[in-house]
Amino acid sequence: MKTYNEKKLLILSFALFFLVMMVFIVHSVSFFQLSDQAIFGILFYSFSFIGIFFISLTSNYFVFKLKKEILKLKRMQDVDFLTGCPNWIKFKRDVETLVKKDQTQPYAMIIFDVDKFKAINDLYGDQTGNEVLTAIARILEEHLETNELFSRIATDNFSVLMKYKGYGQFSQRVEKLIHEISGYSPKFIIGISMGIYLIEEDRDIHTLSDRANMAKRSIKDNSQVSYAFYDDGMRHSMMIENAIENRMEMALRNREFEVYLQPKYLFSDEHIIGAEALVRWNDPKRGILPPNDFIPLFEKNGFVKKIDTYMFEEVCKLLQKWKKEMDQLTNMIISVNFSRLHLENTLLPEELLAIANRYHIDPKMIEIELTEGTVFDNENQMVAIMNHLKASGFHISIDDFGRAYSSLNTLKNLPADILKLDKAFFTEDNARGKKIITSMLNMAKDLDLITVAEGRYCSGFLLCQTHECH
Repeated sequence: MKTYNEKKLLILSFALFFLVMMVFIVHSVSFFQLSDQAIFGILFYSFSFIGIFFISLTSNYFVFKLKKEILKLKRMQDVDFLTGCPNWIKFKRDVETLVKKDQTQPYAMIIFDVDKFKAINDLYGDQTGNEVLTAIARILEEHLETNELFSRIATDNFSVLMKYKGYGQFSQRVEKLIHEISGYSPKFIIGISMGIYLIEEDRDIHTLSDRANMAKRSIKDNSQVSYAFYDDGMRHSMMIENAIENRMEMALRNREFEVYLQPKYLFSDEHIIGAEALVRWNDPKRGILPPNDFIPLFEKNGFVKKIDTYMFEEVCKLLQKWKKEMDQLTNMIISVNFSRLHLENTLLPEELLAIANRYHIDPKMIEIELTEGTVFDNENQMVAIMNHLKASGFHISIDDFGRAYSSLNTLKNLPADILKLDKAFFTEDNARGKKIITSMLNMAKDLDLITVAEGRYCSGFLLCQTHECH
């Protein structure tokens, strides 16, 4: 189909205009000797051609303006409105063109985002967040070479197509880029999580971005690592995760998650005085699945909150059954694990108390176990929730104490009853380790805390109420 060309039409209009003028000049010599009919004919055709010329000129002017506006809209469609850099639509189009044009040049697809970008907006304001995104776009523009592309996908997500000239050189460029971005602001460090896919035979843009995203998700929330390369194991893990996510809701409805009890006993006489409720997934096809196969994923997608509440209710049912059938177990205290994600819910104490009352269970028969990492995510809200839980009658325990570096500094504010020492303290038998354990037991005794240690040679726990437990 032929396209409209205003330049050609403008030239044709000028040609017609000059043709009319020439005709007029040629006939002007004998203009007064002509008959009235001939003069009328000349004037008619002259004004007709002049009219056509001016109509063409006017239409060309408006068409020209319209085409400029269309081009402007097309450019806007390809540009990110905030940073001025290319957007995802243009990036996809340009990547497909570039990798097909030069298939001899190895490329890498990079996807990255800013860690805790929402926190930057909340603490410093949206304007600061926008400045960070604009600065990242500027750094990318300065950093990239000829025939390398980048775009802002959405919010704090960016994509980059970078040449790959060997692992060493490529890693140096990536680390330099991360260093420049992280050091942009004098107020705070900008952390990023970056996934990298080395483009091989498959050059479909959606496949490239999906695999780079898989690599990024593998290190998300890992403060020790800023970037990761895709490998086929990630794809396998993603397929497993998708299979689990597709079944988790149905598995919960079908009561496939079961309570397994790990006993707690006194070190002095090995008398069982309680237990910890551990979740197991009894899958009809795959059998019993341990928590490590699904809890990390449930932590990531938020489903762990449903599992924790389900486990709490199952423990209440179990205690109610014991109360009716086995009087000798009525003094057993069962601990139930709760994820840090529950800290978002300030109504957690009321909800747990309502479940306990439904099954006529005294809250003092249940221990709410929170990992040490939970404490440091939101200490003020954590302390408030713990105080409320204690006021409701529940026991509170801190799991894996000693894993994080700020344990001692934080412990002074925690209204805990029980301290569960991290099992890493008991993996090696040496004099320094024993001294550390003894010091922690003495400290716990001074704070009126019961200490719990996971046994090295058994499947249960040792409960120590004095510093004489070694």
